[in-house]
Amino acid sequence: MASTDNKGDGCGCRSWAIAALVYLGFFVGLTYLPPMDSLVAPNERENPTTCSVELAAVKGLQPALAPGATSPAFDLIVHVDNGHTFHLTHGGGDVVVSYAGVPLARGRTPSFQLACKETTALPVKATSEGVGMPDDLFRLMTEERRWGVAQIQIELKLAWESFVCDVDLDGRPRVSACYAPTSINEY
Repeated sequence: MASTDNKGDGCGCRSWAIAALVYLGFFVGLTYLPPMDSLVAPNERENPTTCSVELAAVKGLQPALAPGATSPAFDLIVHVDNGHTFHLTHGGGDVVVSYAGVPLARGRTPSFQLACKETTALPVKATSEGVGMPDDLFRLMTEERRWGVAQIQIELKLAWESFVCDVDLDGRPRVSACYAPTSINEY
């Protein structure tokens, strides 16, 4: 004779139903969490990390087929301002120097640690494996320099943020402010 005791349904369906409800509840709960940037204290959003770049020296901006052509190289000074009220630690990041969308040189920022509200200046050398520039790109740069509108674009990553800096190639030393890109290109 079969037992009339109904302690289980024999297939473990009740356990599976409870597990599914817990799992579903977890993911529904995640959708109601606030966005990560709203979890930062209000003054942290107002005082973010900012940076600027100074073009200290340039060499190798000549056509690839020119006699004595060398690889493009840029000596940069990256100024970082930690506007946050917490320490900023950076293990080094990629730097790409481009002209008219064509990468000319690559480098890395050194590692650093900044206390809250501190600033620092980092030397960065960006170099290239190639020799000189393509002729078309060199002609474009020559014309734009003549018109006074030639700019190189410097993309860099500091800590967990990406920055882009547009630096004039007019021969005058100046510090160019960087901005957060609207879309991040992989470089």
